[in-house]
Parts: sequence; structure tokens; C-alpha cells
Amino acid sequence: MRYEVRVIGSAGQGSILAAVVLANAAAEEGLNATQTATYGAAMRSGVSLGDVVISDEPIDFPKTFNLDAVIIQSQEAYDDMVKRNPVKFDPECDEQDADILINVKPGALVIVDEDLVQCNVDFNMYRIVSAPIARTAAEVLGRRQVMNILALGVFQVASSLQFDGKPLISEESFLKAIEKNVPSRFIDLNKQAFLEGVKLGKAALQKRLKNPT
Repeated sequence: MRYEVRVIGSAGQGSILAAVVLANAAAEEGLNATQTATYGAAMRSGVSLGDVVISDEPIDFPKTFNLDAVIIQSQEAYDDMVKRNPVKFDPECDEQDADILINVKPGALVIVDEDLVQCNVDFNMYRIVSAPIARTAAEVLGRRQVMNILALGVFQVASSLQFDGKPLISEESFLKAIEKNVPSRFIDLNKQAFLEGVKLGKAALQKRLKNPT
């Protein structure tokens, strides 16, 4: 099994930290993992992304090329994944007008922030999970900065769509990874963020079951 994940957002949204936590959570689960990062041209502007390769076998190539999952945290990041001016959402558009995400395989899991990302992808091509990630971070936890870790909670649950109803990585492994990769004074906050993300993920999957399109 080789599983490739990208966390992508505008610089300052913590995409790379989320990828680091994800890779370490996979290791806690007993899997092999590699993590690579691409930074925006400026520290607080541009798109930054963290890529993770997870496998139950030794990883011979650490870079991603055929993504199984992508977490998209901003419109800027979505546009970067499309690499063109995206077609604005139109319920009447034909499938051939839908956006294609570059280097993302058919059937991939695509997690988007429902407030920050306007996307127009073919729902028959990808497994789309949309949730109010940044809003929940701000309103429930009082810190929008932890939206990246909250998004990992959504991913933890949503990955069950690809693994016969069982998440790829357990909650416990994520919580251990948070403890090891987040500054000590922020560990409790980030654990709370992750668990709120798990709640969001469960709610999003229930919504998806009721309205698959």
C-alpha cells in the first residue's frame, strides 16, 4: 500500500506542520512515512504545501506524484491545484466544465473548508468532504490558527471512505504525534482542535451519506 497526501493552503495556515504531524502519526501507527515541503515565495504570502507518502512497505520514492488525498485550506491553494482560472460553481455546468485537480487520482479524498474554498470539481471523480474548518477553529476554540490540526481530525475520519470504513490512522496515533511535534504550551489546544475535527468529520460524512452530490 502506497498512500499519498497533500496539505495545501496559503502561507501562514500551517499546512507544513499539519503534514509533519500526519507523517508522525503514520509512524506511530507502525507505517512508513516521508514528508516533504514546498514554501511560498514569501513567508506570509503565496501557497505552501506539505506532502506525505505513507506505506506499509519501505518507501523507494519520497515525492508525491499521484495523490490519494488532498486537504485544501484556501481558495488560493485550490486555484493552485487547478492551475487555471477555476470555473465558478454552477449547478448546471456539464462534467466536462468541472475542474480537474492536478496530480490527484480519480477516487481521491478531497477535503475543503466550506467557507474558504469555492470549488467546482466533478463529484463523481473525487470523494469530496466539505466542512466549516476555519470557522469551527475560531468560534469553538477561539484560535483560527489551529484550523490545520482541526483539518487533520476531519481527514482521520474521512479516510475511512477509502479503507473499507476504517480510518487509515487511529485517533490515538494522531494525539501522540501532536504531543511530539507541537510546542508544549500549545499541546492541549491542538489536541482539542484535532478532536473537534473528528466531530466535524463524522458530521460531514453523515451529511455526505444523506446528500452524496
